[in-house]
Amino acid sequence: MFEVLLFDGGTLRLSEEFALGHRELRRRIHADRWWHAGAGNRPIPPAHFLKFCHADRILVILDPAVLVADNLVDELLGLTPGGQVACALPADPRSAGAVAVDYASRPGFDRHVARRSRLPAAGAYTGQAPWLYMITIEALRQVVAQDEAVTWERIPEILGPRALLAQRTFIHSWSDYQQNTRAEMLDLLPAGTNSLLDVGGGEGGFAAAFVERFGGQATVAELNPAAGERAMARGLTVHCGPFEQLQKITTFDCIAFLDVLEHLADPLAALRKAHSLLKPGGHVLLAVPNVGHWSVVQDLLQGEFDYQPVGILCVGHLRFFTRRGLEKLIEDAGFQVARWRDCPSPLPENLQAFLDQAAGFGQTVAFQSLSTDSFHVLIQAR
Repeated sequence: MFEVLLFDGGTLRLSEEFALGHRELRRRIHADRWWHAGAGNRPIPPAHFLKFCHADRILVILDPAVLVADNLVDELLGLTPGGQVACALPADPRSAGAVAVDYASRPGFDRHVARRSRLPAAGAYTGQAPWLYMITIEALRQVVAQDEAVTWERIPEILGPRALLAQRTFIHSWSDYQQNTRAEMLDLLPAGTNSLLDVGGGEGGFAAAFVERFGGQATVAELNPAAGERAMARGLTVHCGPFEQLQKITTFDCIAFLDVLEHLADPLAALRKAHSLLKPGGHVLLAVPNVGHWSVVQDLLQGEFDYQPVGILCVGHLRFFTRRGLEKLIEDAGFQVARWRDCPSPLPENLQAFLDQAAGFGQTVAFQSLSTDSFHVLIQAR
């Protein structure tokens, strides 16, 4: 009935997160054939693809770092029967509409999709850059006939009103996993911070934001060679390899571990090494997800604890922290807290009501922990 054209995952393609995400795509999308395009594979422009694709519809996955709903294929096929609709795109957080985006785990994502079942099947496509779409082979031929050099990204826009939004299904992209600037962390840094080491800094987004704001020197320690190359292209100094193997050639005013400690086999050893690389009075900046968040607790109540490519239960997480556990780790590593910020994520009303009843029966409920998504902490060497 349809074939899949899957594009490359960029700097994520060699990660454990991407591998799990790819398996999840395969589990939910059963196609007659999968084609792969991108790095390591020859580019496949639309005009060339038409020469060897014989399906009546093509599912084009431009962003392979996406979570997809179980009903994705059925909804897209349902909107493109017999060429009545040329192209169908799933809804995503940019086009969520009246259904609030309030998920923080895979079961929460599935509950969001279930609530979308009351929406009309089709809505207007408003032209946002496509992450994924299904197109009929006939429509693809028509577009290519008008412009042989057309790119896959432009096709839904070119089709205009012949492209519709499948409102009852949903996708979520996590492709900026290594690109985020994390600019919200910069205000925790003390004035006068002139040198920064960003551990697990990906493509250098945070380090570059630091240089722009503080005008200092930034170094990135990154395991992924492809991400490290992109960081170097920004003019940053890059150590490509495990942080534990970083030689003490220089010292830093601040070392950042932004959503990194939970990925390490020995977070205590990493913080102690960071301690040895700091200038006197230096700081470490932390962002650490809270395993006590309501999304994890709610899923456990339903017997769920499923790893995902991104989030608190990211497949790459080896360690899990609550506030108390993180405070003990900080103390054991020879640091004291300079600034602490809980990142709020309010409980859903139904869960709040349930826990209020539990508290009424004498059950201790840590509401502050439940409503905290992650901890942002600046610590100073003692």
